[in-house]
Amino acid sequence: MQTSRIPTASGATQIRLAAETVRKNVSARDRYLNNWNVVKRARFNAAKRFERKQDASTLAFALAGVFGFLLPIYTTIFQDSISVHTRNVLDFTGFVTGSLSMVIGLIEQAKDYPAKARRFDECGRKVNSALQRLTLMNGVADRELQPILEEYERALHECGENHDEIDYEIARAQQDLKNAANQADQKKKLAALRRREAVQIYGLYWAIWIGPLLLSAMLLLLVPPGQNTASATKGGALPDFTGAQRASPFRPAN
Repeated sequence: MQTSRIPTASGATQIRLAAETVRKNVSARDRYLNNWNVVKRARFNAAKRFERKQDASTLAFALAGVFGFLLPIYTTIFQDSISVHTRNVLDFTGFVTGSLSMVIGLIEQAKDYPAKARRFDECGRKVNSALQRLTLMNGVADRELQPILEEYERALHECGENHDEIDYEIARAQQDLKNAANQADQKKKLAALRRREAVQIYGLYWAIWIGPLLLSAMLLLLVPPGQNTASATKGGALPDFTGAQRASPFRPAN
């Protein structure tokens, strides 16, 4: 008597079927809770990032304006204590810093960071409200989630702008840190993302300060100071290049 063998799935197929079974067992509500938590965090992260960017731009450009204003005054007051070449380099540094501050300041002010921060904060609050309602809807069918889904989509649509990638990555790292068993690695990842965010926020303003200073240092070290012939002569008299002393028409000849 022959017995038929039932074909068995391979190891990879069994893993795939198990993953699909787990995914089916996870309800739509649970998936929405996880995704909306990340979106809520990303929206609040974007609001905080724009607030810090506004504060940094205001402080950086105010200090740069003061620097560009005070530097020429310093070179004027202490002109007897510094060389002509040093004074020219400092004046040039002040002019470059002031020009960059004015141009980039106008560009940054046109982006209206406070309005963006308020818009993302309001969107995060609306998403959080929908998230709280979804948390209370336990044991409901998927079709009953349609009203709360429409509320969530309306909150995103009213915002009119999406958060940046760095906001989402930080939100995902915060969510993983909350659920991770080994929090040390997740804290390192989150710290690295925070440093990357700081570069994106403050990098432009650091460049405005450091760039002109580096340029002035290069000019002082690499460009040789010129000789001012007119200032080297006494009393402002022109030098005599003929080698002979000319007789004045107002002095009697000996």
